[in-house]
Amino acid sequence: MRLTSIIAIAVLTILLSCEKYQDYQKIDENYMDRKYSIKNIIPNKEIFYWRYVETSSNKVVKEVGDKTILLDYEIKEPTHGFFPECMPGFCYSYVVYIDSSGLNYVTDEKLFGEFIGNIDNMSEAILIGKIQNLWIDKENKKGGSYIKTDSGYEMNLLKYEGCPETYESIFFKIGFNGNFTLKSNGVYKTTGDCIMF
Repeated sequence: MRLTSIIAIAVLTILLSCEKYQDYQKIDENYMDRKYSIKNIIPNKEIFYWRYVETSSNKVVKEVGDKTILLDYEIKEPTHGFFPECMPGFCYSYVVYIDSSGLNYVTDEKLFGEFIGNIDNMSEAILIGKIQNLWIDKENKKGGSYIKTDSGYEMNLLKYEGCPETYESIFFKIGFNGNFTLKSNGVYKTTGDCIMF
């Protein structure tokens, strides 16, 4: 009798877990490439010119607006930014933009979120998730799925830890107004490995 109850509980738990993600669509693999999402940014305010730069390749990923305005400004590369890479964080991304107030730099996660402003598309929603250190698991809906709602997006994204290797599902809800909440759905995979970058 006891073994039967344990098996019934295990089967019920598995079925309920699968049902939880049933209505969610898998996030397209294109969104794993940050450059793909960056190309879909629509700033929330009137900007005459802007560009997104990755210092790891010293490459302008996206540039929009009247380049002749640049002649009026001296643009210098900032000493820090967001999306730190090239451990221990010597590479980063930043945005330079010109609006009615003049030359501006976006050099941290908070400013990047403000630059994006309202969430116009899924790319912007995913970028806000990425500045919260969330990733997309291309193999499991628990870390890579979404639904679009009347007020924004609901996503299940991946919080990854390398040592010990741990995959945690994070429920990420973001409104079109840019406000978001995070909630852990729990760890769904561990390997016991220690992955160092």
